[in-house]
Amino acid sequence: MIRKNWRAFLAAALLCASATVVAETWPSRMIRIVVPTAPGSSVDIVARLVGEKLGPMLGQTVIVENKPGANGTIGVDAVVNSRDGHTLLLGYNGPLTVSPSLTPKPPYNVQRDLAPIALVVTQPNVLAVRADLKVNSLKELIALAKSKPGTLDYASVGLGSLSNLSMELLKMQSGSYLVHIPFNGGPPAALALSRGDVHVMFAALSNVQPLVKAGKVKLLAVSNAKRSAAVPDLPTVAESGFPGFDATTWNGFLAPASMPAETVARLNKLIVQIVQMPDVQQRLATAGAEVVHGGTPEQFGALLKHETAAWTKVIERSGIKLE
Repeated sequence: MIRKNWRAFLAAALLCASATVVAETWPSRMIRIVVPTAPGSSVDIVARLVGEKLGPMLGQTVIVENKPGANGTIGVDAVVNSRDGHTLLLGYNGPLTVSPSLTPKPPYNVQRDLAPIALVVTQPNVLAVRADLKVNSLKELIALAKSKPGTLDYASVGLGSLSNLSMELLKMQSGSYLVHIPFNGGPPAALALSRGDVHVMFAALSNVQPLVKAGKVKLLAVSNAKRSAAVPDLPTVAESGFPGFDATTWNGFLAPASMPAETVARLNKLIVQIVQMPDVQQRLATAGAEVVHGGTPEQFGALLKHETAAWTKVIERSGIKLE
């Protein structure tokens, strides 16, 4: 009995030591961060800021690879199917908690195929309108939409994206109707808004902030549950007449599920450390992002499950489908 117990103990010790060695010797080659959005997007900005610091800390080159399209699912699927052990994903709500409920046969299962590493930032998702639209509050926008059903249109960063679902949620709660015009990413959607091609959109603050300064776009509300430090004078949708409204945009790092837990834990520690750096926080704040302080892989995983359930309800009520 003693000999069996000793063997079991020795086997466990060797396994633990082996896992530690793997974590300590990783990475052995270049690291790739896949961003499922276009260059210049809010997600892209965060990935490059973190990657710039992560490379020297790990002693390897870190590159950012943009794989936009299909509401981010192309980029996520590329990470799920990577086999090099050195590919990471900086994901966001759309392809992780929304798209899986929209497609008849989703190409991946977030809970099964991905390992959460760290939730790093939230970003104000602002309700923006073109500058010449004669409304200056959410109340006025809803009144205009109700007076002319179907004549106002809204842009989104893609069918089934958070910007799409946020507006559908607002339409449900307000009893208004606006026509949806999807774009492939935040920058082109924001550009269309500034040109007057569309009337309104929910957008990441970083995508429309320059346009606000240029006088081409104006902001009516923020979709987060609380006011944003980046735009403290901007009321929330909830306090503008729709209690309980919350559509917070976030970005988080994930890896293929095959990545060892020890490596995930190491990356979590380093990434959390990076976003706490004063210079990184300053640059993120300039881009309109707010740092999530601390946070474990398990907490990020719980958020993924909670949001998937919440947005599935909105998807079912709105009837949105991706073929």
